[in-house]
Amino acid sequence: MSSSFEVVDAAYSSFYTKTDYPVTKILRDSVYVEVQLLKKTDSLLVLTLGRCWVTGGPNPSSLPQWEIITDGCPNKDDHYLSSLIPVVSSSGLDFPSHYRRFLFKMFTLVDRNSLQPLKKQVYIHCSTAVCQAMPGRNCEPSCASKMKRDVEAVDQMNAEPKIVASVGPVIMEQ
Repeated sequence: MSSSFEVVDAAYSSFYTKTDYPVTKILRDSVYVEVQLLKKTDSLLVLTLGRCWVTGGPNPSSLPQWEIITDGCPNKDDHYLSSLIPVVSSSGLDFPSHYRRFLFKMFTLVDRNSLQPLKKQVYIHCSTAVCQAMPGRNCEPSCASKMKRDVEAVDQMNAEPKIVASVGPVIMEQ
């Protein structure tokens, strides 16, 4: 295992609880995010991320929004690209397919016209679904090309209903 993966694995070894929020980060600090499928023991179930985005408030529909993950892949329009972090079977987790991890660099939302910072806090939201792995069905998105995304690789038609998971606020400190 390379040292960069060791650092990332260490970042996912402890977690914030609801009482730890708000969390404070400095601009461009790495923000490590993990989404987990809870209370399931079927090793054929795969948690999928459709879209992950940030808002300035706790409501996932509030504006403005910025997409971090689109169709399970890093947002190609983000200059500080997020990174998907693989959860491998050697991670010590009972069901690695029940986890999705990514990181992004802390930023602040800005007004589209004036480019002035709006809020120095963000809330993170992810739409998730569960896919059942089986021969002929790939539950993993293909993110190899930034220009082309294999959206059909994730069989969302046979997945459980989508659920939005949210956390925050994460406050940007200068």
